[in-house]
Amino acid sequence: MTFQTNFPLYPTKLPHITLSSKGMSNGLSDIPNDGYDFGPDTLLGTNLKGIYGPPYTQTSGIQEAMNWAFSHALTYSQYAGNFYPIMPEIRLTDGQYNIYTDIYLPLDDSTSTIPTFSLIGNAYGLLNGGSLINLNNHNIYFGKNGYNQVGYGGFKIQGINFYGLTPGLNSLTFAGGFANNLDCILRDIGLYQVGLDMSNVTYLAQLDLDNLQIFLAQIYLGQMYQMSATNLTCKSGLYINGVNQIGVVNMAEGIIIQSGNPSISFNVWEIDSGAKIYGIQNATASGTTSTLNIDIGTLVINQSNNFFTTASSAGTLNIKMHVKHLIFLTAVNNFTVPSGINLQEFTVDEITNLTSTATASANLPILSSASGTTSGTVNMRFTEYAPSHKKMIITFSGYENDTTTNQTINYPLPFNTSAIITGNNTGLTVSTTTSGITITAPNSTTTYSGIVIVEGY
Repeated sequence: MTFQTNFPLYPTKLPHITLSSKGMSNGLSDIPNDGYDFGPDTLLGTNLKGIYGPPYTQTSGIQEAMNWAFSHALTYSQYAGNFYPIMPEIRLTDGQYNIYTDIYLPLDDSTSTIPTFSLIGNAYGLLNGGSLINLNNHNIYFGKNGYNQVGYGGFKIQGINFYGLTPGLNSLTFAGGFANNLDCILRDIGLYQVGLDMSNVTYLAQLDLDNLQIFLAQIYLGQMYQMSATNLTCKSGLYINGVNQIGVVNMAEGIIIQSGNPSISFNVWEIDSGAKIYGIQNATASGTTSTLNIDIGTLVINQSNNFFTTASSAGTLNIKMHVKHLIFLTAVNNFTVPSGINLQEFTVDEITNLTSTATASANLPILSSASGTTSGTVNMRFTEYAPSHKKMIITFSGYENDTTTNQTINYPLPFNTSAIITGNNTGLTVSTTTSGITITAPNSTTTYSGIVIVEGY
């Protein structure tokens, strides 16, 4: 049906733009765009309200709503001669918005400026009703290389689920420089087979992720100063390239360090059995060095593969890692440190093993175990391993050496400069170097139990 109208079917006094997934052209309404500003009945490519096709929009009216919002952007001056546009908010009603071509946020080409923008829907939780955009193997582009937001800027995308038809062919792609303040927000967002690509972001003061879930897709993070997340569920990889700080994240996937010196704080990191096979991967460029500071509240392991890996021809990744509680829930993985990774600090406050596999098989770099010359065991654990202070607890259980040969046992990780024994209640004579201990042979059938404490740096 072809129709035109000169009277408004939409509210004319709202401070925002409205979008509907329903219209006459898709048989879901008896009036154009179900009475809203834009929708499936909107004329292809228009930047005006109340103009209808055919030809109809290929983006359920989203591109055309952006065009209108950009043409009606308010322009503010933060500094003399420094103007920046703020687009009116675009609100999506409930329903599925089908996309048949890429969507581009309008830009000011004369000044290479990215506008401030907001897309607000009603969804909460992955594919849990509300506003859903089906990308159908297309992308939405926000920004462009060489373009920047001037002044404070920012953006908000909230309450929208994004669905992709085929993994790897759908993304929300950000490029250029963004806000100098804290108003870059992705909240209540579901990404199913839709990637979040910020690898070409050249500056962003802080990205806030609040309840973002991503499945069968990746998150690529570019040059950001700081990112915080109250609930980030990532199932297929977090790629970090130049991010300085990431805080308060719940993760379910591996992370890949490509450049920069990021500091990451995780509330919970649960590595699922169906996730990437690694925990941390060194993917830095050959000949470069990066440092990762990572603090984890609870690290939950559900697969048995290597936690640390290094990509082919990678540079050096220094890691300073603190885990408050390590839980082997359904599997025990392997913490062997490969070449290309330098473990500068590694501390685990508490270890819980709920599997039938021995904790020793994890090859945790702060743990080691050896048998006594004749019988018994010697278990070593670093309770602190940092450049300025290292502390080792050595537990002897039924240790026996009825020979005349002293026993030397190396530490799982060495002390750098100095090590001394600060406690010994075993009854054995034990000496230390920076690489291990030597137990003077008692040459008797007596068994010994107790602890030895070694400290140093």
